[in-house]
Amino acid sequence: MRTPVHSTLAALAVLGTSGAAEAATEGMPQLNVHDFPPQIVWLVITFVVLYLVMSKAAIPAISDTLEKRQAKIQGDLDAAEKASEETRALVAAYEKRLADARDEARRLQRERVEADNAAATARLVEVGQRLGAKIDEAEKRIAGQRAKVLEGIEDMAHDVAAEVYAKLAGQPADKAALGTKIALAKGGR
Repeated sequence: MRTPVHSTLAALAVLGTSGAAEAATEGMPQLNVHDFPPQIVWLVITFVVLYLVMSKAAIPAISDTLEKRQAKIQGDLDAAEKASEETRALVAAYEKRLADARDEARRLQRERVEADNAAATARLVEVGQRLGAKIDEAEKRIAGQRAKVLEGIEDMAHDVAAEVYAKLAGQPADKAALGTKIALAKGGR
């Protein structure tokens, strides 16, 4: 089976050989005006054959290739858009998880601060109670020591008063009478 391409090539070969034979015998074929009408006929025939070959074989193949290429490009664009949407969704999910994690961290930090404050307050209350107990104990000891000192002062006052009386009166003092007078003086204050 002969394709239109083979037919066209055969016609061109015949045209080329006949023109070459004539050119050899007559001179320059470009200047031979008697050959123009057959050359124009062959030009039209060749153009029609080439047009038919191109419209039936080459143009559909090129058109098919362009359509496939356009479909591939469109498929790639669709895939890229889908990947972009998925990426946006993943970024949004990541940002939401990050915000949730930050909120959770703040909440945990608040709870920890509140727990630490409560523990510190409890410790302060406990220390305050212990200090209050120690202060009460120290005040009791001080009061006991004050009482002892006052007793000692009272005994010293008895001894001093007895010695003063003995030096002034020239005789020893009656300790019972002297104790009564010191008690009266102490009570008067």
